[in-house]
Amino acid sequence: PVGTSVTLHLKSADGEDGMADYLADWKIRQIVKQYSDFIRWPIRMTTERADADGATTHEVDTLNSMKALWARPRSEVTEAEYSEFYKQISHDWLDPAETIHMRAEGKFEYEALLFIPAQAPVDLFSRETKRGMQLYVKRVFIMDDCEALTPNYLRFVKGVVDAHDLSLNISREILQHDGQIRSVRRRLVKKVLGALKSMQANDTERYAKLWIQFGRVLKEGLIEDTDNTEALLELVSAASTHDKEETTTLREYVERMKDGQEAIYYLTGETRTMVENSPHMEAFTAKGYEVLILTDPIDEVWADQVPAFEGHRLQSIAKGQVDLDEPVGGDQESDLEKAERDEDFADLLPWLTATLAEQVKEVRLSSRLTTSAACIVGDAHDMTPTLEKMYRAMGQPTPPVKRILELNPTHPLITALRAAHEANADDSGLAEIVELVYGGALLSEGGDLPDPARFARLLSDRLARTL
Repeated sequence: PVGTSVTLHLKSADGEDGMADYLADWKIRQIVKQYSDFIRWPIRMTTERADADGATTHEVDTLNSMKALWARPRSEVTEAEYSEFYKQISHDWLDPAETIHMRAEGKFEYEALLFIPAQAPVDLFSRETKRGMQLYVKRVFIMDDCEALTPNYLRFVKGVVDAHDLSLNISREILQHDGQIRSVRRRLVKKVLGALKSMQANDTERYAKLWIQFGRVLKEGLIEDTDNTEALLELVSAASTHDKEETTTLREYVERMKDGQEAIYYLTGETRTMVENSPHMEAFTAKGYEVLILTDPIDEVWADQVPAFEGHRLQSIAKGQVDLDEPVGGDQESDLEKAERDEDFADLLPWLTATLAEQVKEVRLSSRLTTSAACIVGDAHDMTPTLEKMYRAMGQPTPPVKRILELNPTHPLITALRAAHEANADDSGLAEIVELVYGGALLSEGGDLPDPARFARLLSDRLARTL
């Protein structure tokens, strides 16, 4: 009640035991500023001072600002005030890219003021990165870096949540299991994703800049947050073969799909140049199919886990069989021609599979190659080599996955290899040529040779014989 006095008895300051001087003027001001700056009542400190003549005077200072922006209607807050507050809590020198001011009423009341930064912090992908959400209860500061309020993939969002009905001594452990906090978290996520979707629709240039900063971390949500998969897929912006400069959304890709095309095709790689020059691209380029070019390490994971977008599955063109309806050029291959081709290679393919048994699980003819002699592909559900490397780098070793070597039956090297095998299947030099074909296919996809020195020696020897 009004008029109540509270007297605190403090132990003496002791540096050795870590007990600070809580009666020091600066310490009192610091504590009030950190924990009670926004409560609606003034906190005043009276300081007694003596002048040179021994006369005593009393100075009264109000220590808290009492200005909680989130408690005021949005119409009464200026952009300058929002920007100043954002810089205060984030220590950023740029204005925020987006401000979200919300209030919830009902069984559980709270206000929230969220900010999406314009630029990613340097420690965004550091293990020590802290989330930017602060929790208040009735304007009293409770904790910084409140992990219960936002998922990890929104760790770049800054702001405050002021709950009306929580206990002032609530712990982090209790927050993790509090049903009301989980409800707040769900609503905050939808608000942030909705704000990003609105920006994508109404200000494409600003959204493109924001995606460059935070796209990689947002794609983590496609792995972590199955409840919001569709909303996150709508936000994805990716390079594609449709345009060398502009990125595309999945919805725009679907709108451009060929008649009868069922899958959204993509290919992962370290760089755009590497992906564009991959042998896997040849048939898709020749037939005019658009392929998404995914070069973020996280793309290896989410693209393989997300089942579909708008009913269209995502399919890596480096996995499984390729069955494109249109011919690469000329007339569609007849069943008779295909049967004759399979008969021509009936002896070579089993021999190649046996020769490369330690490296591949199968050697087969390809329908995805037009100019390259060979390429390496995985089965539909195989782990990619890049993903294997990622897991090993994280200390999670995985057994090596044998993949499939596909051959271009019309390439001069492959037809010559077939003819040489028919003429003399016991020629020991054929096995070396097979090693070179396999090594070349590995290199063309950016893979690592198992024995680079041997590959170089075999290649040098073969070139020397041709001179």
